[in-house]
Amino acid sequence: MKNLTKIIFSLFIGLTIVSCDDFDMINDDPMAASADQVQVEYFINNAIIGAQQDPHIAERAFVLYWKGAGMHNLGGGITLGTHNDGWSVDYWSTASSWLNAATTAIQIANEKANNGSAQPYNDNLIQVARIWRAYLLSELSDNFGPMPINAFQGINPEFVSTKEVYDFMLDELTQAQSLINTDVARPSKLQNLDAAYMFEWEKWIRFANSLRMRFAMRLSEVDPNKAASEFQAAVATNLYISEASHNFSVEERPGWDPLTGVMSREWNGQFLSATLNNIYVGLGASRHNHR
Repeated sequence: MKNLTKIIFSLFIGLTIVSCDDFDMINDDPMAASADQVQVEYFINNAIIGAQQDPHIAERAFVLYWKGAGMHNLGGGITLGTHNDGWSVDYWSTASSWLNAATTAIQIANEKANNGSAQPYNDNLIQVARIWRAYLLSELSDNFGPMPINAFQGINPEFVSTKEVYDFMLDELTQAQSLINTDVARPSKLQNLDAAYMFEWEKWIRFANSLRMRFAMRLSEVDPNKAASEFQAAVATNLYISEASHNFSVEERPGWDPLTGVMSREWNGQFLSATLNNIYVGLGASRHNHR
C-alpha cells in the first residue's frame, strides 16, 4: 500500500510539473510568428505595396485631395470646399500602418543581427527599410505637418516640428544609402519581395539620393544654405535617378487592392484647363518663353 501511495504521489508531482509548463504556454498565441520566424523583406514589401493605395484610399487621398488641389475636380473635394474629415482619418490610419511596417522591418532586422539569425543581405534590408520609411514619413509630414520620428517603439511618441522631421529624413537617407553594399547577392526569393526594384541595391541608392534632392528643394525657402549643401552632397554621389530605368515603379493590375490603379473610378473625369492644355502641347506661355 505504501509503494502504491508513493507511485500515485510521484505521478501527481509529474503531472503537476507538466501542467505548470502547459499553463505558462497559455499566453503564447499559436497563430503568431516569432521574430525568428518572420522575414524582414515581408514587412518592406508590405509597406511598399500598401502605399500604392487601394481604391478606397486612392479616392480620398489621391483624387479628392491631391489631384483636386493640383487640378480642378468638378466632382467635389477640397477645391470646392466639400472635403470630409473622414478622408483624412482614413488616409492617416492606413499611411501610419505602412510606416509601422517599415519601422518593424528595421526592428526585426536588428533583432536578427543581434541573435545571429540574420541572412547575408540583412544589413542591406535595414538600409532599404530606412529609405522607404523616410519617404513614407515625408508623405505624412507634407500632409499633416509635425510628426513623431520615434513612433512604433511601444511608448507614446512625441511629435516634432516639420523642420526636425526633414532633418531626420535627410540624415537617414544620407546614412542609409552610404551603408548599402551593392556586392551582396540577391536570391530570387528575395527579389520577388520587392515590388519596385527587386532589391537591386544600386537603384535603392539612386532612389535615396533623389529623395535627398527632393527634400532639399522643399527646404530652399526656409533654410537655403542647408538646402544647397544637401542637394550638392546628393549630386556628388553620382548615383541618383537619371534615366527611366531608375524610376521607382510598381506594376498596376485590375482588382480592388493596393495594386489597383489610382484612376480606377469611372466618375473621376480628367478635366484640364486651357492653360494647362497649352503647356502640354507646347503652346501658350511655354511657347512664348522660347521666343
